[in-house]
Amino acid sequence: MTDVFNKEKRSKIMSKIHQPTKIEDTVHEWLAEQQIKFVAYPKIEGRPDTELILDNGTRHNLFIDGCFWHCCPLHYKRPKSRQEFWIAHVEESNAKREELRKKLPYSWTRIWEHDVKNGKFRDIISNLIRRFNDD
Repeated sequence: MTDVFNKEKRSKIMSKIHQPTKIEDTVHEWLAEQQIKFVAYPKIEGRPDTELILDNGTRHNLFIDGCFWHCCPLHYKRPKSRQEFWIAHVEESNAKREELRKKLPYSWTRIWEHDVKNGKFRDIISNLIRRFNDD
């Protein structure tokens, strides 16, 4: 069956759909358990996964990034097949995203997939909250 929308229109429609990943769900569930105020998927520039609302009114954003799709320096390995595709689709688009993130007008922290899987994200967030609430 052919699509009733052209490629650009379909892409725009699909970009509006967000299915939370397991690692995002894990972080959000823990934040809720700890009674830490947050907004999931705030509609702000850069599209972070979570915005923490700290006791002193400060807001800090989290990007919860998968090791493969965001080229984790510890775990990313390019597949051996279709090298040109993976370079363009993952590596080059990831490099552009990183350049944009450097220019964001707010404070943010990246939490890697492996930090969620090994539980280290709890310490990362707890230390962030302590640091920002002490300021």
